[in-house]
Amino acid sequence: MVSFNGSALVVRPDGETSTMRITVRPATKVMQQTAKNFSDIQVGDFIGATLMKNSMGVLTAQEVHVFPKTMQGAGDGLYPSSPGSPRMILNGTVGQTNVARLGIKFRGATGQGPYNGGTGCNGRAPSDPLGGCQGSVIIAVPDNTPILALQNAAANQVKPGDVLALSIMSGPDGKPATPGFTIETVATPPVPLADAPPASPAAAKPAAPKAAVKNPPLKSPR
Repeated sequence: MVSFNGSALVVRPDGETSTMRITVRPATKVMQQTAKNFSDIQVGDFIGATLMKNSMGVLTAQEVHVFPKTMQGAGDGLYPSSPGSPRMILNGTVGQTNVARLGIKFRGATGQGPYNGGTGCNGRAPSDPLGGCQGSVIIAVPDNTPILALQNAAANQVKPGDVLALSIMSGPDGKPATPGFTIETVATPPVPLADAPPASPAAAKPAAPKAAVKNPPLKSPR
């Protein structure tokens, strides 16, 4: 972020010299990241995780986000990050915790029962709250997995130099506007994608390039 005057952000995308002006409205949702430990995760927390299968076929977290209660149920499900990708996105509620393991309950689209080896309830939950299926899955969370909590923040907390994850849309005047952004106060290492050729660190961040302008990971609920 280059500057903020209360109604507009001026940002510089990573690796570029030009800047971009983005309108911030009173209704713009602002979140802030804080680092957490595995022991901070509690039963009942709503989390999002980026997953890959390890050498033993166990779904293993590359990054875990703990969402505020106000986001409970948003983006619920277990689904590929992109069509045909082995990388999975999981959004659900913590049902149990164990040593380096989390049991997650979620609402999916199709299937029935616990998810195991590609079978069971999976997919992104439909918009109809009565539709879909009820699923669960056990995921591994290695010691070095980044765990980040998203907390509500105010736009006036942003300061020059902050890295922001922004959702951008066209405003009523046709100019870029943001319905919400996250202040990324925690640096996380890039995670290489198994379904993509080697890329530079800037292109290897799970949800989007690490930049001043990007879509937040959704594990947020996007």
